[in-house]
Amino acid sequence: MLELKDAPRATPVVAVTGANGYVGSLATAGFRQAGFSVRRLVRGGGTGRDDFAYTLDREVPGAALEGVDTLVHCAYDFTVTQRRQVWATNVLGTQRLIAAAGSAGVRRSVFISSMSAYPGTRQLYGLAKLAGEAMALSYGMCVVRLGLVYGPNSGGMAGALRRLASLPLIPLPGSRCCQYMLHEDDLAHALPVLARADPPDRAVGLAHPVPVPISRLLRRQETGRTGRLPVIVPVPWRPVYWAMRAAELTPVHLPLRADSLLGLVRPAPRVPLTEHLRTLGLELRPFQSC
Repeated sequence: MLELKDAPRATPVVAVTGANGYVGSLATAGFRQAGFSVRRLVRGGGTGRDDFAYTLDREVPGAALEGVDTLVHCAYDFTVTQRRQVWATNVLGTQRLIAAAGSAGVRRSVFISSMSAYPGTRQLYGLAKLAGEAMALSYGMCVVRLGLVYGPNSGGMAGALRRLASLPLIPLPGSRCCQYMLHEDDLAHALPVLARADPPDRAVGLAHPVPVPISRLLRRQETGRTGRLPVIVPVPWRPVYWAMRAAELTPVHLPLRADSLLGLVRPAPRVPLTEHLRTLGLELRPFQSC
């Protein structure tokens, strides 16, 4: 007689780290829409029945991954800015999480990376994501490099750029600033598909392959919101970068980190492994204002 514990669960369980962040909340919504039961691993513990307190600088709670079919690792601590802190928190924290998932018998895992992670990047965030990618791939995880995620409720970098676009005069560092874009609805739809598929042995880019100049992004976002065409003034990016680095040594709070500026002025050369998306039937929309 087959015991109940051996019977397959009707509802698969996905654990999402950083589920209260912008990307994590989109992932949570997408997996719920796809029929998953979602377990949220969040800073502070959250308020839901299936929420667990989790931060990258600590061990994974023992019960957090019990009975989990799929792990989606979205969490990243942006409060640490020095290389040693970034590695101790984000890189080693990812290593602990992957090991815990293996011990818990989690069958499928997705590591959320970024288009900032490419060979040759000088951005600390991109380098930390590359280190996480290497560990994830060695464990057979699916590594997904997200483009700049945007939508009606834009958070993260897109949210910061939207606030910048509201200024009457916008200084734009770097004449060739561009980004590969990803609409939030496409992200929510694609992640469950990627999680269920066999993972490729390289990072797959989840972004529309045509880069969008930041100047166009700013103009489209603000024009779509208010009908006003902002005035953009190109400025050399290096003086701005070093001024931001100096300001970060003071109590002044900047809306954008100097390291994030590097991601804007030195984007990835291309979106990797777009053919993998096509084999899964995933089509990403080109950038449009929202």
